[in-house]
Amino acid sequence: MHDIIIQTVSEQDFTEAIFLLIDYIVEVPRQSQQCRDRLAQLLGHATSSDELKHTLKLFEALVRKYCIGEVDEVRLRSHLAQLSPNRQDRVVEIVNLRRPEIARRLIDEVNRREGGVPLVESFDWNVSWIMGSSSLASHRKQLCTVALACRDGAAKPHTISFEMGREQVEQVIREIETVVG
Repeated sequence: MHDIIIQTVSEQDFTEAIFLLIDYIVEVPRQSQQCRDRLAQLLGHATSSDELKHTLKLFEALVRKYCIGEVDEVRLRSHLAQLSPNRQDRVVEIVNLRRPEIARRLIDEVNRREGGVPLVESFDWNVSWIMGSSSLASHRKQLCTVALACRDGAAKPHTISFEMGREQVEQVIREIETVVG
């Protein structure tokens, strides 16, 4: 990977450029062309220039590798050697600040590639004690209702709900313990 050159007039422009570079990575909706235009203006390149495309490509690759742990902070800084130490610090600070957004984007990307398997973001569960049914008044049963808050491959939220009996809950717990333990 090559050194990334990010030259701006002021520190404020530099900070804005780094935020815009990350916006470009996470594909902030409705702003991609505006983002690219403003970034080109800050860096002194034409919107369709090879220099801008090259900077976007290199920065995205470096930040992705940093966020998934392939590159540590020392190696990240080594690719920013053209920048002053203060600007290197600022890049690291902003990337770390936006790391959750970048991670979500990377997860969405993998999720889409893997055939649209829903990604569970959170879950809720409720245990009930059923004291009877329409067919049998003395029927007693424990029932667990689970709601999984998911995002599909297109990053659209949806909920998957289902019920489990005691045996199924115990099986799920054993499976989770196997994976975690």
